[in-house]
Amino acid sequence: MVKKKSRNFIYLLFLLPVVLCFLSWYYFPSIANWIITNLFGYTSNIHAESFVWSAIIRFLYTWYTIIAIGFSGLWIVAAHISKKKQLTQKQAFYPMVSFIIPAYNQEKNIGLCINSLYKSAAKYSGLTEILVIDDGSSDYTYEIAWSAIHDNHSKYPKISGKVIRHSLNLGKIASLHTGVNRALGGLIGIVDSDSEWDENTLSGLVDYKITNQKKAVTGYAHPNGQGSDRNFYVDLQRLEYSQGLGVGRCAQGLRDKVIIVSGAIGIYDADFLRGILEERNIRTVTEDLEITLEMHKKGAKIGYFSFVKSTTIVPTNIRSLWHQRLRWFTGWLHNTLFIHRDLMSKISWLASLLWYCCIFEFAGAIIDLISISIFPLLFWFAPDQLLFAYNLIVFVPYGLLIGLLNQAIAICFVYDKSELKLLLYTPVYVLLRIINILARSKSMIDYLMGHNGKWQKN
Repeated sequence: MVKKKSRNFIYLLFLLPVVLCFLSWYYFPSIANWIITNLFGYTSNIHAESFVWSAIIRFLYTWYTIIAIGFSGLWIVAAHISKKKQLTQKQAFYPMVSFIIPAYNQEKNIGLCINSLYKSAAKYSGLTEILVIDDGSSDYTYEIAWSAIHDNHSKYPKISGKVIRHSLNLGKIASLHTGVNRALGGLIGIVDSDSEWDENTLSGLVDYKITNQKKAVTGYAHPNGQGSDRNFYVDLQRLEYSQGLGVGRCAQGLRDKVIIVSGAIGIYDADFLRGILEERNIRTVTEDLEITLEMHKKGAKIGYFSFVKSTTIVPTNIRSLWHQRLRWFTGWLHNTLFIHRDLMSKISWLASLLWYCCIFEFAGAIIDLISISIFPLLFWFAPDQLLFAYNLIVFVPYGLLIGLLNQAIAICFVYDKSELKLLLYTPVYVLLRIINILARSKSMIDYLMGHNGKWQKN
């Protein structure tokens, strides 16, 4: 009874961001007016405003207040509760794990990936095997993979490893089929060839999966640049990932409704995954999302474990970042609006999450684009341009402060305090946001024109 009351009290935390959102929305305009009048010494003589101008300003103010304080706060509370509930315990029996690494022209990364999996497997109490699927690479991926397996076999003789080669480039889905059909383990770990697992990642994921009876589980993907750890774009993506994965995906795990088991880090029930790949024609450019949604259709519990991570290579320039986001966003639309649109019509937590993404990320991108475009007009037609400028002077630092607080909390969810230096990038984080806005807008246009996305070389 005491535990139940304590649990109910914890869920009352969801009221906090709602209350803070309302208080900010209702009182901050009056506070801003007080600051302008008493600190700046300016009083407007305008008593009438254009209805259209006023309606647009009020809508945008309400919209961004709800997103920045209301929904951001709800995600943080959900992630906090979810993280507290992530229990693990040592198992009496550990099933065999088969790692599947689809690889195409990954000579720069495949060796590091294999080395990391051997180290992670060595910390695991059960049997493991590592299967590299070379999908018709034209570089030295095959040779480097064999060399890495040979070198590690002498250090870890109990870990099996092999390279399976496609004579032609058949695509990632074909590589997954090959790997799953050859896998011997009761659990399957799918790992992108440009990712590296920490030593405790495999043990942590399996302990969490079995303890909590999940069909699949994922963890945090830590962005890293290829040979450029402190790259500007990489650091911006660390800010993004800490919010999207460290907070967002962790929050989804509260109700076992994680939307994507990332290709960089994921453990699946082998028979369940094998059944999906045999029954369904997985065909989108975001295969990890498509597979995860297929699992949800079958009622699978899919969790997120906050305490392990995989380091993954991310774009280090605008061009490669742009192509990546177009693929992600177009694949998302193809999955949610066409292949899995039936999930959107159900009354469920999963449907709520999918609708949230459609409304606040894709429709929100259109609102962001419109608000940026019409800003000069809002200033031009303002009843009092000087008052409008003073309001910007007050509201912009307030918005930045809210962003800093949200970002600081997100960073603390996944990194130690030393990474709080990433907060220095918060003022320029708007650059990544603009890239996402434009990419989402273009992906919607492309999707309406019948394009479902494609893999593209950087």
